[in-house]
Amino acid sequence: MIGNGGNQNILKVVKLFETIYGDTSGAVLNISPASLMLLGDHTHYNEGILISACVDRYWIFLIKKRKDKEINILAADSSEIINFSLLNIDGVNKDSFRLLKGIIKNLKEEDLLDFGFDCVVFSNVPENLGLGSNAARQVGFLNTIRKLYSIDIDDKKLLDIVFKNELSLIGKISNMAHHYAVQYGKENKLFVMDLRTKEHKTVSLHEENYSIVICDTGQKILEPQKICNERIEECEIGVKGLRLYIWGIKNLRDVESDFLLRHYHMLPKRIFSRVLYNVNERQRTEEAIKFLRKKSIEEFGSLITRSHWSLNEDYDLPYEESNFLVSEASKIEGVIGSKMISCSPIKSTFHIVRNDKIENFANVIKASYGKKYNSTLNTVVLKLTNGVKKISYKEFEFSNQ
Repeated sequence: MIGNGGNQNILKVVKLFETIYGDTSGAVLNISPASLMLLGDHTHYNEGILISACVDRYWIFLIKKRKDKEINILAADSSEIINFSLLNIDGVNKDSFRLLKGIIKNLKEEDLLDFGFDCVVFSNVPENLGLGSNAARQVGFLNTIRKLYSIDIDDKKLLDIVFKNELSLIGKISNMAHHYAVQYGKENKLFVMDLRTKEHKTVSLHEENYSIVICDTGQKILEPQKICNERIEECEIGVKGLRLYIWGIKNLRDVESDFLLRHYHMLPKRIFSRVLYNVNERQRTEEAIKFLRKKSIEEFGSLITRSHWSLNEDYDLPYEESNFLVSEASKIEGVIGSKMISCSPIKSTFHIVRNDKIENFANVIKASYGKKYNSTLNTVVLKLTNGVKKISYKEFEFSNQ
């Protein structure tokens, strides 16, 4: 399934490539869905367990080999373009292309890429998906390059390259659970990953009844990456403190909430709160998986909402607009769970809503937000979709007809 105008966007990419670079024969086309983290966010640097979803907003890549070392990448949605040579990857600096350049550099350093290429890339992923958009961009790009050049690396190596690249560019907020979700996500399924064991699986969200609705305030968050990195440092301080009392712990994955609550005096209040969020969030995620197996969707949704308020209070991410939206959503029929989008550059929330109540939800929440803030709220309805996919010419008719 390719929703949200996916087919039309693919045609747009193909036609633009033909206009700028010529014939597409021999080219490879991939679509790569964004990932949205539902539970377990901010536990990934403590080997947490996470639940995410691939949603039907995509990065699209069309790439064709060149016989020289030149690389040309055109962003169809912004008309930005970057040109450089494999012989001088660091010669051009454009922040909007740094993730793709980093992938290319990693491939060159490992002697996996010898020739250049022409590329058109397009995205309809909302900015507020943040890390989930970054994951889709890198995983989709590298899958396309792997196919185009028949590079002999398996999925694990591919995802290791993506994680190495992202870690070097944005630091420890990089979350490989996003990368795995983009690679292995399934239509109408949630994606569950244990970062300690690297095991992953998919579970149903009763796809016939529910969708995810994003509420986008448009309000920018000042330095979201800095905020996340501060929380990581605070949790690392907490781990060091806890090691004085719990022998042999590796990280917060090894700490249980009952022990923590009995020994709250061990850590400064602020550090204790960060640790408490982390430990409780892991346990919420474990409980949520059990509810999904039992098809207890209401209980699953309540854990998502509890996770929001824990992010707000224990993790100290008190965004007024997000809190308002979560509070208001709880009053609207058909909403089973609501939460802020973590590591987003924009104050945004997601809501799991019954399909037959989506229109009413959007109308009511927009009216409430407009009355409160005298501002427009944008909503986007998302479906759960498959992970990264190569699109063959047999599936689509790339013509002007």
